[in-house]
Amino acid sequence: MRSAISMTVLTMLMLAGCQSTGDDADEVPASAVPSAMTATETASGGAPADIADLVNARAASAKGQMQARGYAATSYQGGAAFWWNPTTTICARVVTTNGRFQTIGTAATRYCGY
Repeated sequence: MRSAISMTVLTMLMLAGCQSTGDDADEVPASAVPSAMTATETASGGAPADIADLVNARAASAKGQMQARGYAATSYQGGAAFWWNPTTTICARVVTTNGRFQTIGTAATRYCGY
């Protein structure tokens, strides 16, 4: 009986090591991604790394930060604004809720007109 309990505990510990932690270690290695898909580096929430810190920022100041970081608003669709950065060729999708940048993610370049 003791050995069965020990094996169960050992198995549970081994399986716990297989759980996703949500950090960068769970990402697909860059070498496994086709070159056509490697447009940007993103933070864990999916936002481009250079603007990830603007999530939950007040929209008025965040818009200024987007411009200071090389982005220009290019289009609006539904509740989302699309921002283009020609230097990094990143098309960012920003959803503003209650006066704050609620979510930031990447979008296909066609949404930014490219």
